[in-house]
Amino acid sequence: MVAAGFVALAIVCLVCLLAGTYKTFIRMGIPDRKARRRNLMVAVVLLIWIGIASALAISGILSDFASIPPKFAIVIVAPLVSVVLLMRWPVFKNFLAHVPDSWLCYIQVFRVPVELFLWLLFLDNLIPVQMTFEGRNWDVLTGLTAPLAAYVCFGQGRKRRQLALIWNLVGMALLLNIISVAMLSTPSPFRMFFNEPANTIVATFPTVLLPALLVPIAYTMHLFSIQKILMRQETSAPATAFS
Repeated sequence: MVAAGFVALAIVCLVCLLAGTYKTFIRMGIPDRKARRRNLMVAVVLLIWIGIASALAISGILSDFASIPPKFAIVIVAPLVSVVLLMRWPVFKNFLAHVPDSWLCYIQVFRVPVELFLWLLFLDNLIPVQMTFEGRNWDVLTGLTAPLAAYVCFGQGRKRRQLALIWNLVGMALLLNIISVAMLSTPSPFRMFFNEPANTIVATFPTVLLPALLVPIAYTMHLFSIQKILMRQETSAPATAFS
């Protein structure tokens, strides 16, 4: 059930992302046919990455935690590097400017079912307790507060960007916490949590969709929201004269 849940959640998140990118292309004034073609390119890139990560998991390559760095790190590093490079692309900044602020908050609600799935894995003795909300993982708070943050900060024309910035920073901190706990719970040379079972299931399919897709979506939406807020602050800041 949990395996099917991760697959279903990944599909739902992909559909939401692609719907959002398509609507943003339209908001930019791009003709429908061209917008659909660009959206298809986004979908192809995402599906190729999912295919690569899934193939690595199925082959067992990611389950080699003894190497330094562990081969599993590739599913963490590759998306992060891609997102950072994307955020530095001037064309993307124009795209991001047309994304409604609230969308970047609302989508974070998917973190609630993620935490429920992790808890079910713990009940089945497949992951250690520290990776759940019974242990050191409080990431569910971000998912629970996402609709409230979107409404309070941006609903009905509100522009409470400072509050949104704080919410994003707290959400990012909670995400970094569970990423660290999860990595330090693997049977790698860097392991710091030794209660059993070790965290190895994230290197198998379909649970690999969590670190390869769902976690990147979570931190990407935070980074995009923060970048969008900072972009607005820069454009609204008064010019300063230097002698």
